[in-house]
Amino acid sequence: MPNPEIIITESESVIHVAFNRPEKYNAISMDMLDGLRDATARLRDRDDLRAMLLTANGKYFSAGIDLNGGLAPDASIKSPKAFRSWYRQGAGSLHGLGDEWEAIEKPIVVAFQGPCLGGALELSLCADFRLASTGARFGLPEISFGALPGSGGTSRLVRLAGPHWARWLVLANRQVDADRALAIGLVHDVIPQEELTDNALAFCCSLAALPPEAFGAGKLAIELATDLDRAQARNVERLAVSGLFQGAELHDLMRAMQEKLASKRS
Repeated sequence: MPNPEIIITESESVIHVAFNRPEKYNAISMDMLDGLRDATARLRDRDDLRAMLLTANGKYFSAGIDLNGGLAPDASIKSPKAFRSWYRQGAGSLHGLGDEWEAIEKPIVVAFQGPCLGGALELSLCADFRLASTGARFGLPEISFGALPGSGGTSRLVRLAGPHWARWLVLANRQVDADRALAIGLVHDVIPQEELTDNALAFCCSLAALPPEAFGAGKLAIELATDLDRAQARNVERLAVSGLFQGAELHDLMRAMQEKLASKRS
């Protein structure tokens, strides 16, 4: 049955997911989370889908988690033990989805046409690439109601932008615009508003055309190398490259390149 709050389309090898709840500032509901899970499962399980793009309709990319939509902690949970159980299991939350995005060996791209706040930003930090329009801005307002970004947002932000800017967003509750987000490493590129979706789709198509085994190995190697010292990171790189040299993908592409060069010389 179609889900009006989230639109999922497929074009060539790209699955395109669009938040479609503009009257609620695209606050993420349980139905939207279910749609994200469905799209993620398609990307994970189907060889014909090589990349995923997440965008949004309306002025906001997303105001974050819908506090009345079943994803926020239930205020009736008074027992610390019950809350810990709810939180660690991540039932009905973004925790598991973010982890899955990081584990899938295919590119996931998020394109922000407007403000992205709270849980929506936490989830976006799990994507491989983030593109912003000139009208985007970013914030993590959880401290204003006595909490912290707890679905990986604090830790992932530190890895991306460092503790200096994590303090600014998480502790000081300050927002950053698109240009500042680019400067601190929160997004990869800033694109004019009217060009954002077309540019993002073209970028996804270019990613989908890359050799899948090499992309998957590279995604894993970068993730591992982030938390290792220089020597061990080099070992991860060596293992990844040596594994690729054992596969048909590299040999087929190398042979095709050699034949192309030989034809140019003749």
